[in-house]
Amino acid sequence: MGEWHHPEHYSEQAKTFSRATRIAEIEVFVRAALPTLVTAARRHGYALTRHGSEARDLDLVAVPWTDEASDADTLIEALCEATKQATGWGHWASRGRSGERVQKPHGRIAVTIIGTADIHLDLSVMPRVPAGLDTVIPDHLR
Repeated sequence: MGEWHHPEHYSEQAKTFSRATRIAEIEVFVRAALPTLVTAARRHGYALTRHGSEARDLDLVAVPWTDEASDADTLIEALCEATKQATGWGHWASRGRSGERVQKPHGRIAVTIIGTADIHLDLSVMPRVPAGLDTVIPDHLR
């Protein structure tokens, strides 16, 4: 998704102020809306965690946690709805266009959910393990 930089014409003071306000906006979102998203993820069998610097957007990772974990699309739609309940926004930014998802290493997919007018949620969803493969011994334990 790439690293974002302030426009060249921004002064250092403008950049500093811009960063501070973005960080504050993200913190407000985390306090006011994130609990609703965590609850929705749990209902769908996922653990939801924060990741990244939180300087520009809010990075979230959803990890399948139960045998009954929903498929990724169902989870994403539930998180969009939870965001909408909390903030009035909550649409899947790329839904309906080509490239709805970005394939990432280890089978995870990434999408962007619009959290507010200024906050984007970069969500990565880890894949569910097919039945029978959950007893595979990780490399570091062999």
